[in-house]
Amino acid sequence: MSNPVLIIGAGVAGMTAAVELADSGIKTILVERQETVGGNALDLYKAFPTDDCFYCFEGNRWRPGIRKCFYRSALTDQPNISLRMNSEIGDISGAPDQFSVKLKVGPGYVNPKKCTMCGLCLEKSEAFRLLSPQCQPQAVVYDPTKADDGAKQAEEECPTKAINLGAQPTEETVQVSDIVIATGYHEMQPVNVDEYNYGKHPNIITQLELAKIIDPIGESGGVPVRPSDGKPAKRVMMVQCVGSRDENYYPYCSKICCIFALKHANILTQERDDVKVSVVYMDIRTYDRYERYYRESRNTGVEFVRGRVSLIEPRKDDTLDITVYDSLLDKYLKFSVDLFVLSSALEPSEGTDKLIETLGIKSTSGFVGMVDPASENEVVVGDHIYACGAALGPAEVPESVTQARAVVSKILQSRK
Repeated sequence: MSNPVLIIGAGVAGMTAAVELADSGIKTILVERQETVGGNALDLYKAFPTDDCFYCFEGNRWRPGIRKCFYRSALTDQPNISLRMNSEIGDISGAPDQFSVKLKVGPGYVNPKKCTMCGLCLEKSEAFRLLSPQCQPQAVVYDPTKADDGAKQAEEECPTKAINLGAQPTEETVQVSDIVIATGYHEMQPVNVDEYNYGKHPNIITQLELAKIIDPIGESGGVPVRPSDGKPAKRVMMVQCVGSRDENYYPYCSKICCIFALKHANILTQERDDVKVSVVYMDIRTYDRYERYYRESRNTGVEFVRGRVSLIEPRKDDTLDITVYDSLLDKYLKFSVDLFVLSSALEPSEGTDKLIETLGIKSTSGFVGMVDPASENEVVVGDHIYACGAALGPAEVPESVTQARAVVSKILQSRK
C-alpha cells in the first residue's frame, strides 16, 4: 500500500488537489499554517472570473457554468483527508516516494469536531473569535495573547468541552510518497516604498485590505469606509504596479493585480452608493476574458489616469491630497481622496525559500520553478514533487484549479 500524499497549503489549489485525490481513494495529509482553510481567497469577497463567493467558483476555464463549492464539500469530514491546521513543515528527508516529513503542529486550543459555535465563549472573552462565517473547520479560534478570566470561565462552561487552554504544540513525523506545494502568494506590504507612505496613514491601504472592507460580512457590512474614523469613503484612488515591474523590488508583473483592482472599482461604482474611483496606471493588463472588467469600469465612469503619483499630502480631516503626473496630458493633476489603494506586488509566501532549499528544487523569482521550463509539465518541480496555483507564481482561481487537477492526474498515473 502506497504512503499518503502530503499537500502543503490549504488554499484553492491545495484544497482542490486534496479533495480530488481523496475522492480517488488516495490518503492525503493537508497541512495549513493558518487556523482556517482558504488562504488568500478567504479575504477576496468576490472571486473573478465569476464574481461568486470564492468558495463557489468556476471549476475550469473551458467549461463556464461548472461550479465547485468547497463550503459544502465536507473537506473536514472526508475520511481520506487528514487535515493539520495551525501546522508547519519541519525537516524533510528520505528518497522520492518515501519522504519522511516532520510536522510542527500548533496547540489545539479548540477542538473543531466538538465546537458547535454556540457563542458562549465569544460572550465570555475577546480571546475567542470566529474567523469567518465561512471558515473551515467550522469552529471558533483562541488567541492566547488575549487570555483573561473570561477565557477560563468559557473553558469550564463549554457545553461540549471543546476548549483546552492548556494545549501544547506537538511534533509528528509522517511518511509520504509525494509532496504537493500549494503555498500560494503573499501580498507585499509596501512599507519600504517611500513615495506611497504606506503604514504612515491609516487611509492608505492595499487591495486585499480594501477587499475586507467591502466584504458584506466585514465590520462595516460592506460599506466602503475610512479606517481612520469609519466615515464613508466617497472618493477612492487606486495605483497600479506598486513594487511589481520594478527592479528595486520585484521585476515581474504580478499578472492579476489589474483585474483585482478593476473588480473592486466595479464593485464600488456599481454596487455602492455614490463612490467615485480613479485608477493611476502605466499599463492596464487584462488578458483573455478579463477585458470585460476594463470595459465595464470605463462604462461606469471609473477615471483612468496614465502616469505617476508624485506627491501625497494628508490633511487634518483625514482626506489625502494626491498629485499625479498625467503622461498623456503632460501636466500635473491634483485629487482629494478618502482612500488611497495600492495594488501591491504578489510575492512568494513566507517560508517558500526554505522549502525550495530543503527539497533542492528550482526557484523562479522566488516562487517554485518547474523542472523543465520548456516542457508542458509545469506542475512537475521534482521527483515525486509537484506545485500548483500561486506557489508557481501569481495565478487566478481557474488556473490554480486546473493546475491542481494536473497534479492529481500525474500522481494517479504514477500509481498505475
